[in-house]
Amino acid sequence: MRYNFFASSKTTFLIGGSLLFIAQMSSAQIQTDSPNFLIIMTDQQAWDAVGYSGNQLVKTPNLDRLASQGVNFSQAVTPCPVCCPARTSILTGRLTETTTIRDNTDVNKNDCYYPTFDEILVKRGYVAEYHGKFHSPEHMAAAYSNPPQYGVSGKKLITDWERLYVKYLNEHVTKRPLKKGELYEKTFYGGNVPYKPDPIDRRYQYLPDGELPEAEINLKKLGQDDVHGVLDLPAEYTITAIQGKETLEAVNRLKEQKFAITCSFHCPHVPITPSEPYASMYKFGEMTTPASIHDSRSNSPYKPNPLESAYTDPTKVKFMAANYYAFVSEIDDWVGKILNKLDELKLEDNTMVVFVSDHGEMLGAHGMRGKFCFYEESVRVPFLIRFPGKIKPGQIIETPVSTMNIFPTILDYAGLVTIPTDGYSLRPVMEGAKTKYDFAVSEWTWKNQNVPSMMIRTKEWKLMTTHRSEGKDVEALFDLKNDPKEIENLLGSNPGRFKYSQKTEELRSKLMGYLKDVNSPLLEGVASRTLIRK
Repeated sequence: MRYNFFASSKTTFLIGGSLLFIAQMSSAQIQTDSPNFLIIMTDQQAWDAVGYSGNQLVKTPNLDRLASQGVNFSQAVTPCPVCCPARTSILTGRLTETTTIRDNTDVNKNDCYYPTFDEILVKRGYVAEYHGKFHSPEHMAAAYSNPPQYGVSGKKLITDWERLYVKYLNEHVTKRPLKKGELYEKTFYGGNVPYKPDPIDRRYQYLPDGELPEAEINLKKLGQDDVHGVLDLPAEYTITAIQGKETLEAVNRLKEQKFAITCSFHCPHVPITPSEPYASMYKFGEMTTPASIHDSRSNSPYKPNPLESAYTDPTKVKFMAANYYAFVSEIDDWVGKILNKLDELKLEDNTMVVFVSDHGEMLGAHGMRGKFCFYEESVRVPFLIRFPGKIKPGQIIETPVSTMNIFPTILDYAGLVTIPTDGYSLRPVMEGAKTKYDFAVSEWTWKNQNVPSMMIRTKEWKLMTTHRSEGKDVEALFDLKNDPKEIENLLGSNPGRFKYSQKTEELRSKLMGYLKDVNSPLLEGVASRTLIRK
């Protein structure tokens, strides 16, 4: 079976003198030792949803192998805990406030003029393909040269991938009547695929006897977050399988060229509905629940939400965790196949492999689901880099770094070391030097005035604050060494908050120094904010 989505498309992208020079470089100027790049990205995978993090429940032998062969940035941070802004920042090496892609709704904006690393590499003579979830502004997809599919080519082929996947399913998977205890998965798979819901599923309550006609289920706002269970879809047709197969074909197709290939897995993003045999790998009764699941959040910037009540229920969260880990294990299998393909084609020694997730998943921590916040489960992500012979294997870098640094790191190893970004190349770090900063920054300048818009995280401390003048008790300070689960906010309404003034100002000073370095428009707001209120 062959399932391709993308077609070739070229674009001219100039910004500043140095990038103009890059745009004028020909393919003949590629150095013979310039590496290939393979970026494997998951969606919504928490930093500890991998075996090499010490998680004894999830099975990820291939990712564990990749970690042992490369560098593990064990305290990596997303530039934004939201899909579209994070992905755009990773592609461009710029903060969300710089790109102006601040929320998922900004995916349709066409005024983000910072080039992606793929656009720059293509100008230098690389061939770039992108397979899977894109979720960045459409014009950024013009650099990719994927073969056309379903009569679609160019940018639309990249940005409409998931719609085309549904079309594929509708053509290849026959819709069948529901069995007892099943529903149709309507939020993503086009309504053709049945699944058996788990107790955490929002529609589970409508099946007290295991059967209820679909027409009688009246839920006006059913979202992807509400869907949990086991999908009745053969493993060869799952979205992970199709994305993995497309990547294998791309590696084989481009093996004689200098390539930059991205495999962007949709999972373990919601809806959390794995297929067999992965769904049976994990039993809900064997799962554990987060230590912070019963956090009252009485002194948290993130107030309890009645819509998240199911995620304070340990039993229900265990069902979610079992299926979430099933997704991760399926991805791990495909990562193994992709790595094996590199070995088979003798490409491993000259291919830099990057594994990362765009942001994390709360998975019941603090009684929450999804992302959209600066708690560890949401903002911290798995991040690995392997480059045999060039990077010492088995390293663990514990200093926090931003995944926005992927952009300058790739261009550094490609021989383009002078491109200005809001990050910095991790090459010196992986070769023994200290990081440029001993902290990482994340931002989400969402419309809600009463939650933090910025976070700075060192190895042992985290400060959440905002650039806005509005909002009460928005600030949070956590001692990650003694309170790794972030239960006790040392600021806000904490009676002893004033004794943390020095540490709070120390972190703000680091944050302001960074914002000044990157010429952020948020600097003034952060500087004028009262962090500890009387």
